[in-house]
This record gives sequence, C-alpha cells and structure tokens, in this order.
Amino acid sequence: MIGYTAVGLSVVGFVVGLTLRLRTLLLFVGLVLIAAIVYSIDAGLGFFSTFLNIITAEAILQGSYFVGLVVRNFFPGNGLRYTL
Repeated sequence: MIGYTAVGLSVVGFVVGLTLRLRTLLLFVGLVLIAAIVYSIDAGLGFFSTFLNIITAEAILQGSYFVGLVVRNFFPGNGLRYTL
C-alpha cells in the first residue's frame, strides 16, 4: 500500500512540475504534510517514525517536481519559456 502511495506522489509531483508553477507545489506540499501527520496519528506512530514519514513523502513529491521541471525545460511545448 505504501509503495502505491509513493508512486502516486511521484506521478503527482511530476505532473505538477511539468504543467504548473511553484505556488501549486507549495499547496501540494502543505496537503502532503497534513496527510502524513493524519496518517501517522491514525497508525499510532511515534515521533521519529512520523518525522521519517513526513520527510520521505515530501522528498518524493519535491524530487519528482524537479524532474518535471527539467523535462519541461528540455521539451518546451509551444516555444514559451516558463519561470518559477
């Protein structure tokens, strides 16, 4: 189940990096933070496990966002250059 969640987070991060701007990433970072905290409380995890859960989820999301930005930079669809 956690593997599917990691793949889903990476796909979301890639699509956000490919199509949207930095403000949207910040929204998704906040949503993932809240979701990770709720999951950790529901699962009864300790402080360190909760910390690792949050860091892992955010790293997957932000890493795939960066890959989406790189792909968008190398393959501009309509000739326009995007900035953050």
